Amino acid sequence: MSYNWIFKRGVRIALRSKVNESLITGVRLIDSLLPVGRGQRQLILGDRSTGKTSIFLYTVLSSYYFNYIASIDGFGIKRLFSIYIGISLNLSKLSKLISSIIFNYYLLIIASHSSSSALLNFLIPLIGISICERLRDRGYDSIICFDDLSKHSKSYRQISLILGKIPSRDAFPADIFNIHSSLLERCGKLSLYLGSLSGSITAFPVIETINSDITDYIATNIISITDGQFYMSKLLFINSIRPAIDSGLSVSRIGSSAQCKLMKVVSAGLKNELTNLRLSDLSINSFEYFNLLSLNNIFYHNHLSISSLSFTILLLLFYRQSLIIFTHLSIIYKLIILYSFDFLYLSYILFISKHSYSHYLYSFILSYSSSLSSSLSSLSFYSLMSTNNYGQYLPLAAHLSHFLSFIAFYGISLFDSYSSLSFSSHQLYSTFTQF
Repeated sequence: MSYNWIFKRGVRIALRSKVNESLITGVRLIDSLLPVGRGQRQLILGDRSTGKTSIFLYTVLSSYYFNYIASIDGFGIKRLFSIYIGISLNLSKLSKLISSIIFNYYLLIIASHSSSSALLNFLIPLIGISICERLRDRGYDSIICFDDLSKHSKSYRQISLILGKIPSRDAFPADIFNIHSSLLERCGKLSLYLGSLSGSITAFPVIETINSDITDYIATNIISITDGQFYMSKLLFINSIRPAIDSGLSVSRIGSSAQCKLMKVVSAGLKNELTNLRLSDLSINSFEYFNLLSLNNIFYHNHLSISSLSFTILLLLFYRQSLIIFTHLSIIYKLIILYSFDFLYLSYILFISKHSYSHYLYSFILSYSSSLSSSLSSLSFYSLMSTNNYGQYLPLAAHLSHFLSFIAFYGISLFDSYSSLSFSSHQLYSTFTQF
């Protein structure tokens, strides 16, 4: 039996591949404006209790549906394994985390509590990345979350001061940057020329800031190492915006190359628009205020409630074409129910358009969005869900959408595996216009 060393260098550049495969997180704001690719290192930083760990949990829940579908082929190379590294966690937070995702069979939790030794807190990220390398070398894709590296750096500072190392800035040792860079450089995507060994490791390091100060020593170190960051704003979190991701300070540097062409067309320019609307002082009756309200409602997520990529594309199409003004969340809930009726049919169209984009498919989806918006106003239970009791319909809409999405993705995966999509998009469009 061969063993992996916990202290080792990353794979050399010649064996790596560029990030060209998307990682669906289930968060509409991330999948559209800040996409993440498999093999990317994306930092999550923010103050305490602003939803940093929830971003990783959204990704775990999104991959939960995908894993069972990917296991149809019998090989399992499309499965996404998740590893959560909890460093010096409170037992109450750890128990809530386990109870939230206890049903997931593709998740490994390695955690140490607040009374653990500094040496154990320093070693468990190295153990977790070694397990990911073991999975990557066998062709699997894996994601790993380090929660959080600020506590990891404090543990290493404690060990270094005991060993008599010369302290540097904030009493950290001079090699703390080397420790974190060597840890995160072991993530990445292997080259496709390696055949069955072309796995990937996607890292989500977490940094806890103090009073929203992102110029901290450890925070700036990790920002310079990673390929982008999600900044969780405390002000947005207080204003009940979920997830509280600041679009102005957040960036994904290499994830756009892995994004599908249809999503690029639909979400072009929305990041700057959202940032400018949030920074400007708007009056209540202005048109820009309703645009900001619509974008906040489109990107809103209830806790641990994921969204499919196709529904995200439809919502952005509604907004870009000014078909619907999302002044209330109940409109989105009604759209989920209407959309679930045609989910099997429309998901197949969106599935093809995401892989073979053309003007014909875009026009067809746009015409469907127009018809869906017109049927939304004539919905029979419009008056019921427009009242304050719309929340009771949310569990029904969420469960119905998740159940139908599972059935749709199951059928699409079977069709994609055992048949060929050899016809052109023009033939597809002409076929659907005949009905």
